[in-house]
Amino acid sequence: MRFTPLLLAPALLFACSNSDSSSGDGALADAGGGGPGSDAAAARPYVDPGTADWVPVPAGEVEETCKLDPAMLDAVDTVVRERGGLGWALVRYGRLCHEYSPSGDDPPSEAFSATKTLGALVTGAAAYQTRELPRTGPKTGPLSDMDRVDHWLDSFTFNRDAQVAHVLGMVGHGASLAPGQREFAYDTIGDVQINRLSDVVNTAIAQDPGRLGANLEEFTQRHVYQPLGMRSSTWSGVAPTKVYAFSWVTTLGDMARVGLLLLNHGMWNGERILSEEWAYRMTHPSFEDANTAYGYLTWLAARTNWINIFGPKLTAPGGPCLPAPLWNEYPHEPSGLPDCGYGPGVSCEQERDVGVWFAAGMNGQYIIGHPGLDMVVVVKRLHDGVLDPIEPLAAFTDPVLRAVAARDPVHAGDFDGFCAAYGANRHAPDLR
Repeated sequence: MRFTPLLLAPALLFACSNSDSSSGDGALADAGGGGPGSDAAAARPYVDPGTADWVPVPAGEVEETCKLDPAMLDAVDTVVRERGGLGWALVRYGRLCHEYSPSGDDPPSEAFSATKTLGALVTGAAAYQTRELPRTGPKTGPLSDMDRVDHWLDSFTFNRDAQVAHVLGMVGHGASLAPGQREFAYDTIGDVQINRLSDVVNTAIAQDPGRLGANLEEFTQRHVYQPLGMRSSTWSGVAPTKVYAFSWVTTLGDMARVGLLLLNHGMWNGERILSEEWAYRMTHPSFEDANTAYGYLTWLAARTNWINIFGPKLTAPGGPCLPAPLWNEYPHEPSGLPDCGYGPGVSCEQERDVGVWFAAGMNGQYIIGHPGLDMVVVVKRLHDGVLDPIEPLAAFTDPVLRAVAARDPVHAGDFDGFCAAYGANRHAPDLR
């Protein structure tokens, strides 16, 4: 039995020029910072299924169309099955190249903290949709990550000087928000700061309820779920306010759409859903002095100086084969720091802007983006009973990348060579 929600109509091809892919960034375009560089320009058309259902690439065409080793993909199936996973899927070049579930089905289930990435995306969509609204006073105008929270909310319990970006980076609670003094603390259930983003967005969209929706539920349905064809997702049920920390009940197919939207720099079905700049800030470090492995409510690969939910860590999240996201230039907003924040002997230089990012939820729920490989990998419940949302990722990384390396145009069959080059931000055969 196949994954019913992933199957029906053909995938569609949508192209956009380089100028189209960077246009209309609204309020965030004025925020400055490094932003997407020339590496992010779309040299190839964006591919996505539009609002149609996913259609798997036929098994006999996977090797040629997706540049993947089918036998090694089957080996990943074994890893997922032995770990008690609900299933996984791989999208490359915008096509559904592989899907597997021990039960043969893909019913909606709780994504836990992977919800945080959905929340950052929806907040970015609200920033894009409000970009032309006039600012005439408090609670008016375009929503920007550089706004002070008190522009939108009358009262809140974290730092009164916090900007929206501080909340998205989980540093808004700190006593000081000065560079070098910011502190990252994982807001597990959202009650410290991130759930208040729901109130921020509700306040911003209230300026134009006819177009934007009466509340966050209507906005998400109208401006995210419907254009992306996400028919199997609910977020905090149908409540008008949302829990940003968890409560996204979804399928692998809908998770893959969220990942592909970010991989395609905010474009979907030939239309912009969120600005390219916002997608970039979600998938690159926001405050390196606090955590080099965190963007806007989204985890990142990192080489050093990173913190998970339990504190500082020495080993790279996901292992050494994952390239770390680094900004194209420093300083950048929102951090304003002079470099990437790595320790002595660890370079802040990169040849290719190909850092891997991932949404991560308890029990091993993942949306993993590989910009340099034009690939999104999603998995549900990779390890039941593991509180740390990052730990199970390492067991999943090498088996997936071996399927890529086996058909890599430069390192075919040489996994160690592929891993060394890709993990060091040097190899990016499919960067757009």
